[in-house]
Amino acid sequence: MYRLRFLLSIGATLFFSLALCSTTQAAARAYVSVTGSDANPCTYSLPCRLFQHAHDVVDDSGEVIALTSGGYGTLTITKNVTISGVGVSAVSSPYSSESAITIATAGITVGLRSIIVRAFGAGTGGNGIVVTAVGNLHVEDCVISGFGVTGINVGLTADGSHIFIKDTIMKNNGVYGIIIATTTGIVRASIDNCRAERNAFHGFFASRNSRVTINRSVASGNSGIGFNARSDVSGETAELNCEECVSSNNIDGFDAIGTSSGVATMRVSHSTATNNTGFGFVQSGTGVFNTLGNNTVRGNGTPTSGTITTITLQ
Repeated sequence: MYRLRFLLSIGATLFFSLALCSTTQAAARAYVSVTGSDANPCTYSLPCRLFQHAHDVVDDSGEVIALTSGGYGTLTITKNVTISGVGVSAVSSPYSSESAITIATAGITVGLRSIIVRAFGAGTGGNGIVVTAVGNLHVEDCVISGFGVTGINVGLTADGSHIFIKDTIMKNNGVYGIIIATTTGIVRASIDNCRAERNAFHGFFASRNSRVTINRSVASGNSGIGFNARSDVSGETAELNCEECVSSNNIDGFDAIGTSSGVATMRVSHSTATNNTGFGFVQSGTGVFNTLGNNTVRGNGTPTSGTITTITLQ
């Protein structure tokens, strides 16, 4: 009898241990589906319905995974998390002037992967992705379109954040494709293989206290500047480095604009400015424009404006 009780005790312990492991594993991932319900536990077999609910129940540093194509509502991110729509058309979409995805928590690491961020009615939403506080943001293989303001709006109030954006399109937004800025300290951004298309003002905009590097990217058809570095506040600087980029069919191609004693620096190499109705390269005010002299600046309304400084390879 004692042996039987002992074996039963061990079996029960193993059962509850396995159950606990299963629960812990499940909490590390939360699943959403258009056929799901937020009353469900957000497991693979019983997914929930909306991104926000899945975000709220998943563990810190967990992952929210969309199983089917469809709309999953707006989302406010307050923890370390990855939102993934790999293999499906997972859409975060507002119904009014609100923004689709909001990140406003300092120090967190956020991943957005293969998500379509779209205004419900063209030009009706606020921002596609708005970031006022974050530690690290990774945006990969996303499309942000149709918002009344900006596709990706990074406007921070603290120092030390890092923004990484690759293989992403910002199109048909009411102001900018993307803007990077902070009022305190420095924000650093790396943008690779991205496109800014038909936005109502600038395509890529490095603004207050930003250090931005853009590689292999295209700004086309924007109603302002394709690639713009601009600082308008005394003591603040903006830096934009462009390598293997194309700016076409905008007003201006690449601009470095400094006003009110703010300093903006543009560095361009192996890039093309063509078919812009205004200038190909622009230096204005306290802006600094450096080129390696290996760019193609042809077919614009006017090739250059201001002082374009050719620097030598180191």
